[in-house]
Amino acid sequence: MNMELPLAELPPFYTPSPEALTTINSREWVCSFSGGKDSTSLVTWIEWLRRTKQVSVNTPRLVLSDTGVEFPFLQETASKLMEHLSKSGWKCEVVRPLPKEKLYNNIFGRGLNPIHPGIRNMRWCTRSTKLSPMQRFAKTLEGKILQLSGVRYGESKTRDGKLQKQGCSAGGECGLPDPDKPIRGGEVYAPIVNWRTCQVVDWLSGGVRKDVREVMSDVFKLTWNLIDIYEVKKGSEGFGLMPPKVTALRFGCIGCPAIGRDKLTGKQLQDNPSWKALKRLYQLWEECRLPQNRLLPKRKMKLHGPIRMEARQRLFPKLLAIQNEAGVVLVT
Repeated sequence: MNMELPLAELPPFYTPSPEALTTINSREWVCSFSGGKDSTSLVTWIEWLRRTKQVSVNTPRLVLSDTGVEFPFLQETASKLMEHLSKSGWKCEVVRPLPKEKLYNNIFGRGLNPIHPGIRNMRWCTRSTKLSPMQRFAKTLEGKILQLSGVRYGESKTRDGKLQKQGCSAGGECGLPDPDKPIRGGEVYAPIVNWRTCQVVDWLSGGVRKDVREVMSDVFKLTWNLIDIYEVKKGSEGFGLMPPKVTALRFGCIGCPAIGRDKLTGKQLQDNPSWKALKRLYQLWEECRLPQNRLLPKRKMKLHGPIRMEARQRLFPKLLAIQNEAGVVLVT
């Protein structure tokens, strides 16, 4: 983007670069989809490029990773969008973890320690519930298929560091090169990596040119739901090129140990009083992490040892009580 142009003459943020169009049009690809705001922006942006003949592909594809403990309101929006895109010619597939890979099965069945919030290394739960199922899916693809990812800079300082670091231990979120060389090993491409959060919000809410809204009106009716779900709050415009401040909720798996209990708030819980029971899950994680509940060598107390069988047997009924009270499925 030429920053020497007057601000009014700059192209909209969603205008694809020639390099992006060349990349997407020259390879077979599949979009990684989670149902969150960033991957939804990616998939619907690709659909706009298709409808406006900027991208030509016989069968656009996306694959949704379903951990089995996704929030129902996010899952419902993702399902509706996939159903809608299927009618537009997309091939939509869903991958799921094996029973031995599921979050709650690993914690209470195998005794793996719940991840602490803010951990910088690769989360075992991300590898187990998301990456392993996606890797199995990738092995079913014939030829070298490009993976389109909705990962972006600006989500957090921790994630930005992972994106800029090649070969780090963070796994699937790291190793993307700078925007001028967006393909890593010819297999992963993040075309919206430089979109700001305020731009993601504008796209999902239809805050774009009139001609784009007209082409995508049916899709924006669905994506607008995410603005409400994430409880997005957008501040006033900053000075010059400073983007407005945007705040939004964070979502992981239901009861995600890697997201602090203070994040589990918002209208969804207020509108569903029984879901307040989910906050008690964080008491379980705190108990699981206690040294007396874990197998820890005396000389190496900093190690994250497995949860003792006695502790798991004691805490598991509490998990089932929370599940029944909240009315959501955590284990079957």
